[in-house]
Amino acid sequence: MIRNMGQRYIPSPTAPDEPTLVAQLFEMAPIGLLIVDRELRVLRMNRAIRTMSGLSADDLGGKALSELLPGVEPQAWEMIRWVLATGQPIIDVETTGATPTAWPDQRIWRVSHYPIPSPDQITVAVGVAIVDVTEQRWAEAGRDTVERKLRLLSRASGLVGASLDLTATLEGMVELLVPEFADWCELFLTNEPLDPDARPASLQQRRVVGANTPGVAPLPPDVPSDIAFHLDPDHPAYRALAMRQPLRCDLDDLTIRATHHPDKEKYFGYILAAVRHVIAVPLLAGHEYHGPIFLGLGVSGRTYTQPDVQTAAEVGSRIANAVANARAYDRQRRAALTLQSGLLPGCLPEVEGLDLAWRYEPGTAGTEVGGDWFDVVPLSAGRVALVIGDVMGRGLTAAAVMGQVRAAVRAFAALDLPAADVLTHLDDLVQTIGAGTDGALVSCIYAIFEPAAATITVSNAGHLPPALVNPHADVQFLDGAGGIVLGVASQTFTDVRYPFPPGTTLALYTDGLVESPTIDIDQGTRRLQAALTDPGNLLHTTADRLLTLIDRAGGYDDDVTLLLIRATTPATVCTSVLSPDPRAAKTARDITVTALDAWQLSEHADLVELLVSELVTNAIRYAETPSHLTLRRGQHALYVEIADGDSRVPRLLNPTADDEGGRGLQLVAELATHWGARPTHTGKTVWFQLDTGDSPSSTGGPGFLVTGAVGGRAGSRQRDRAHRPR
Repeated sequence: MIRNMGQRYIPSPTAPDEPTLVAQLFEMAPIGLLIVDRELRVLRMNRAIRTMSGLSADDLGGKALSELLPGVEPQAWEMIRWVLATGQPIIDVETTGATPTAWPDQRIWRVSHYPIPSPDQITVAVGVAIVDVTEQRWAEAGRDTVERKLRLLSRASGLVGASLDLTATLEGMVELLVPEFADWCELFLTNEPLDPDARPASLQQRRVVGANTPGVAPLPPDVPSDIAFHLDPDHPAYRALAMRQPLRCDLDDLTIRATHHPDKEKYFGYILAAVRHVIAVPLLAGHEYHGPIFLGLGVSGRTYTQPDVQTAAEVGSRIANAVANARAYDRQRRAALTLQSGLLPGCLPEVEGLDLAWRYEPGTAGTEVGGDWFDVVPLSAGRVALVIGDVMGRGLTAAAVMGQVRAAVRAFAALDLPAADVLTHLDDLVQTIGAGTDGALVSCIYAIFEPAAATITVSNAGHLPPALVNPHADVQFLDGAGGIVLGVASQTFTDVRYPFPPGTTLALYTDGLVESPTIDIDQGTRRLQAALTDPGNLLHTTADRLLTLIDRAGGYDDDVTLLLIRATTPATVCTSVLSPDPRAAKTARDITVTALDAWQLSEHADLVELLVSELVTNAIRYAETPSHLTLRRGQHALYVEIADGDSRVPRLLNPTADDEGGRGLQLVAELATHWGARPTHTGKTVWFQLDTGDSPSSTGGPGFLVTGAVGGRAGSRQRDRAHRPR
C-alpha cells in the first residue's frame, strides 16, 4: 500500500521488498520477456511468452531456446550470439514465425535484445523483449490496401469522366489496371448492348488488350485481335454474368475447353505463359450487358484475394458506365450528324458565271456536333444568294436550330429581299427560337452575287469576315459589313457591295478552320490569308488545301464548314437609262431588238420586245422616275430587269371584261418563263426570264453594252415590224 502523507509518499510497512517487485514486474509485463544464458538456454520467461508459446515454467528445465521454440527463425539465435559477443543491444527488429498455440499462423513480432552484464561488466546473459505486432501490421496492410483501392478507383473515375471517346477511355483504363492491379487485361465489347438474360454466346469485338510482360506483346502478333470468341456456359464470363458479379478462378483446362477460338492453342499457350489467376468481371450498366473484362495475375507472383474481387467489381462498374455513356453519346452524335448532313445541301446548284466548292468536316469523335451550315440559293434573274452560318452550341439542339434557321433563310431568300433585310428578318426569328433560358445565338453571312453588275453584296451578322481574293491573288478580309450575332436584340444590318469580276474568289468559312485551343483567331486568319494567296488552278484543289489548316494535333473539337465562290466568265449585258417619258417605251423596244440581233437571238425578239414594252410602260406610268433597263444573255436564258424609284411592288390583278387595264402583268406572267418583282433600297425591280435553250456565240462578244435615251435610236431593223404592238 502507498499512503498519502501530505506532500510525501512513503511505502507501506506491508509493501514487498524490491526483488519481489522486480520479479512481479517481470512476470506480469504485457510484453514477452525472457532471459537466455551464454549457452542459449532459457533461464526465465514471463507469462506473456508462455502464453505465446504454450509452455509452462516446468517446461524450461535448462533447455535451449531452439528446443523450446522451434518455430522461431534462426536469425534470432544469431542476434543473441552477437549481443553476447559484443555486449551491444539490438533494438526493435521485426521477425515472423509460427507458434504451437491457438494461433499457428505466421505472427509478426518486434524483438529487442539487450545484454545483461556481471558485476565485472562481462555479458553473461541476454534479455529478450518481444511485442506481438501482428494485428497492427495487418491493420496497416489493410489500410494500405484500402488506400491503394481508393487511389485506383479515383483514377478510374477520372478516366471515365475525362472523355466520351470510348476507345481512348478503355485504353486508358487498361493502362491503369496493368500492372497496378493485373499482369494481363483483356476487355471485350458486344456489338450492341444486350439483355443480361440473353446469355450471349459470342464476344464479337475485342477492343483493348494489355500485359505486364516486358518486351512481349499482349497477344501473338499473328493472332487477329478482332476475331469472335464463342463461349460455352462453363466459361467464367458466362458464370460471372449469371451471378451478376465478378468471378475469381484459375486459368485451367476447363476454361480453355469452354472457349472456342480459331487459334485456341496458340492463343491460350501464349496467355498461360503469363497468367494463372483470373477475375472475370461482367460489364453491367442498368439492364444492359456490354461484355466482360478479364484481369489476370501470373508473372508478378501475386494472387487475387476476396478484397481484390470487390475492387474489380467497382472498377468494372465504372468501365460499364463509361461504355454505356459513350454508346449513348455516340447514338446521339450519329443522330445529330444524320440530321445535320440531311440539312446541308446534298449538291450545289449550277450557277452561271460561278465556280463553287464546299467542304464540311464534323468534329472528332468524342465531341458533339456543332451547328455549322451553308447554302446556295438561286434568286431572280440569275442572281444567287451565298449563305454561311454557325449556331452557337453543340449536339441535337444546335443541329435542330440550324435546320430551322436554314429553312428560314431559304424562305426569306424567296422574297428576294436585300441582304441586310434578310438578316433583319432572320434576327427576329432567331429571337423567337431562342425564347427562354436556352436562347439561340447564330452568326451568319448573307451575300448576293449580281452577275449583270459583276458585284457581290455582303451583309454580316457577327460571323468571321469573308476573304476576297482578287485576280492578282491579293487577299482582303471584308470587315465593312460586320454586325452583331442574330438573337441578341432587335437591330439593323448593313450591306456592302464589292466588285466581283472574273477570276475573283470569295471564301466563306466557320471558326473551326482558323481557331483551335493552340491557335488563336488572329494567327488562324493569317494562316488562311497565306494559303489563299496561292489560289491554284482548280477551286476544289484550293478547298482541299485549306482543310490542311485545321489543327489536328490534339484532335480538333469543332466542326468546319467552307464555301468557296469564284467568278468565271464575264456576263453579256446591255443596260440603258430611260427617262419617265412615253417615248421611252419605243426606245426600250429598239434597244432590245438591237441587243437580241447582236446576240443572235432574233427569233425571240418579238416576244421580248412585247414584254419589255409592257414593263417599261408600267414604270413610266407609276414610277415617274428614271428607269434602268438591263438585258443579260445567259447560256440558256435571257434575263430582263426594269428598275425604278417607286417602292410599290406590282401585283397580278383579275380584270373583268369591262376593265380597260390590269392585263399587262398577266401577259408577262403567261408568256415569260419566270417573272417577279423585288424591293430594293431605292425602289423596286421588275424582271422576267425567257428560256432560250443553248444560245449561239455572240458576234458582239462578252460584255457587249448598249445605252440609249428617250428619242434616240439604238439600232435599226430592215424587216417589217408592223405586227409588233407599240
